[in-house]
Amino acid sequence: MKILITGGAGFIGSHLLEDLLSSDNEILVFDNFLTGKKDNIEFEGNFKFIEDNFGTQNSLNLIKEFNPQICFHLAAQSSVVVSVDDPLLDFEHNILQPVQLIKTLLTTDCSKFVFTSSGGTIFGEPDILPTSEEDFAGEPESPYGIGKKKLNEIITSMTINTHMSYSILNLSNVYGPRQDPHGEAGVVSIFSNKILNNEKPIIYGDGKQTRDYIYVKDVVNALILSSKIESNLFLNIGTGIETSVNHLLETIKSEFASDIEPIYQESRKGELLRSVLNSSKAQKELNWESQFSLNKGIKEVVSWLTT
Repeated sequence: MKILITGGAGFIGSHLLEDLLSSDNEILVFDNFLTGKKDNIEFEGNFKFIEDNFGTQNSLNLIKEFNPQICFHLAAQSSVVVSVDDPLLDFEHNILQPVQLIKTLLTTDCSKFVFTSSGGTIFGEPDILPTSEEDFAGEPESPYGIGKKKLNEIITSMTINTHMSYSILNLSNVYGPRQDPHGEAGVVSIFSNKILNNEKPIIYGDGKQTRDYIYVKDVVNALILSSKIESNLFLNIGTGIETSVNHLLETIKSEFASDIEPIYQESRKGELLRSVLNSSKAQKELNWESQFSLNKGIKEVVSWLTT
């Protein structure tokens, strides 16, 4: 199978690449290393890596020449805070370049477009929890969420009456090994690394805000399963378990046997108070469900950070 991965040196993308290399696939990978890392893909296999934005004319020409059968589109500007500070940058990476990619893919033999959307932002501040695919509360709270929601709509419209179907997966808060512990997003890695270095973690707001934390290997499993379904899919991928930031920190502290207390700072603009996804549709459509509990997943992150 000829497979294209954008953002393949990133946190989720590198895990996806590693899994796909275990089968007989020919893979083309793009990453501009803005958030992805070369270290993430230092393993052998039948893949070609190109360091560039996937949306440049040269990249689009290479994609057309490669002629993929499946595209996993994971490249994105992934920071809510950055999107608030620079919405034009966010829309360039999260709307304009993906539109050019889809246009190019429609001239190839690509029959499946798999997109990682964001279940934590596209639904707005939810009225119903856990939130299903139909439970939109209104417009998203940030340019990042608006961009993700808009691209979902664009994918739907651009693939009507074409040979390419889509799988849009609305991911909850993904965590696991290779997530940057020094970045703005990825609170599990950030907190774990702070405690490992005997530093006080920073909690924005009162810590009572909640998220649905899902382990990266569960997400990769859902991505691959969805790529094998011929019909269009719009699915939530989460655990259905609501966890407060305060409880998350206590869980991580217990793994380190730490008594470090956090620093509380003002909440950040554009972030939701509560978010947890109903993934019953994915369980039905993909025969999928999360396999990693939060405790088990955190142990994997701690092991990665300490080895």
